[in-house]
Amino acid sequence: MTEAKLPRISVVVTCYNCRDYIADAIRSVARQTLRDFDCVIVDDASTDDSVAVVQQTLEELGDARFRHVRLEKNVGQTGATRRGLAETNAMFVCFLDSDDLWNPDFLERHLAAHLNEAYAVGFTACNARLINGQDELIAGGMYWFGKDRARADRDQAFVPLDATRVPTLDVAQGTARWPGQTPYRLYTRRVVHWVWVSTSSMMFRRSLINLVFPEDDEVFRLHMDFYVVVMAQMVAGSLLIDDALYSYRLHGRNGAADNPVLGGRLHLSSRNWGDTYSRMLDRMLDAMMKNEERFVTALGDRQYRRMVLRMRAARSNAFMSYVLTIRSWLI
Repeated sequence: MTEAKLPRISVVVTCYNCRDYIADAIRSVARQTLRDFDCVIVDDASTDDSVAVVQQTLEELGDARFRHVRLEKNVGQTGATRRGLAETNAMFVCFLDSDDLWNPDFLERHLAAHLNEAYAVGFTACNARLINGQDELIAGGMYWFGKDRARADRDQAFVPLDATRVPTLDVAQGTARWPGQTPYRLYTRRVVHWVWVSTSSMMFRRSLINLVFPEDDEVFRLHMDFYVVVMAQMVAGSLLIDDALYSYRLHGRNGAADNPVLGGRLHLSSRNWGDTYSRMLDRMLDAMMKNEERFVTALGDRQYRRMVLRMRAARSNAFMSYVLTIRSWLI
């Protein structure tokens, strides 16, 4: 079979008090080279005039693929995303934060990656540029993308830099252009290391999201992305696209990324996420134990038991982590 019909894609954009950037985010979806998608923008009871901006933007676009849902009560990141999922039904789904921007080929490149002949991954993820509130470039990419972040620059005094990673500057137009990289890397390890950027960089299989999406909106008002991505990796693995196909915006009012870019290891957040990380892993394990039948039906008993052991290993001291990991290999 040399040709086949492409599956459709749903896009969920959630917005809360983001009047300055939501219009640009929506327009970045409208500019996609892949045209067969639907997009729902969920406003999470914003108190600024985000709703008016969204409505005006959609009127200007006049595009039937876009629709707007306004929540009367603020329900947080998980609740707003859940509503967006309920409004859509395509086989693949993407989540775009209201202050980020997609490149025009974002959907096309991600769907092509999903449809590779080698491995049916649960989700794809790409690298990102960093921009500020005026769309100016801050950094060409995230150094940790596709790497164990804790080890990304350890004991490496001099690291050769690939010349193709340096952009060509058009000084007349005031723009930068990078050559396409097009490398793809399977990430199949069932371990808890953050090697991605954000959910704006990803495309998920709907069936996987249905399995791993958190059940409690209030408990997961924030950090839904961490929960969903780590659970999804544990279940199905991911495929990494080294090209930066979207722009992550630092504008001074980000919920987590509140540090200026100083260079070096890009500590975008001033917070200590250790406690949050531990609590989220505990909630993942609780969800897996509570919904054992559903997970076993989807994964099979062997993979389910292996996933539980790996989760427990992530919450244990070094010795017990080693023991539990060995046990998971023996299943």
